[in-house]
Amino acid sequence: MMPIRKMRGVGPALARHLLEHGVATVEDLAGMDESELCSIPNIGASRAAVLKKVARTETETMAESKPAAQAAGGGRVTPETRHSEKASEQSMPPSQDEMNARLAEAEAARQAAEGKAVKAQAKARKAKRMAAQLAEEFAVARVKAKKKAKKMKAKAKKAIEKEKAKAKAILDGQASGKKKRKSKK
Repeated sequence: MMPIRKMRGVGPALARHLLEHGVATVEDLAGMDESELCSIPNIGASRAAVLKKVARTETETMAESKPAAQAAGGGRVTPETRHSEKASEQSMPPSQDEMNARLAEAEAARQAAEGKAVKAQAKARKAKRMAAQLAEEFAVARVKAKKKAKKMKAKAKKAIEKEKAKAKAILDGQASGKKKRKSKK
């Protein structure tokens, strides 16, 4: 039995999710339906199909290599038989099923990457629109603020002129009152 962590295409995070849902070995995964796999977090339909295919290929490969190992070493796995198994695996070209599984895995990864790129582009366009909208609102607000400041400044100037005129009138009134007092004496 091969642990799920050792299966091609299964990283630490996915292995953790699979283990949490009772999938501990590649054989467990190969025996599951794709709909069951889809119910596990981070596994969609395409990823479930790829995982299922890879699991089937892995279990078939393990089943084929077991009789050969038993015949060579009488059922005992020694370092020599392990080395010869690895050498024979490396020298044999991958089977059609394995190639199809790898191709499906690569295609799923490509589609996922394209989907992410499309989402990123849409997000960038939205951010660009929002930035343009904010810049436009900021420009309008700046113009309004300038108009309001100009209006307030003109109003303040008028109020100052009015106060100056009052002060002048008061001062002129006091000065004329002193002159009248002096002329009465």
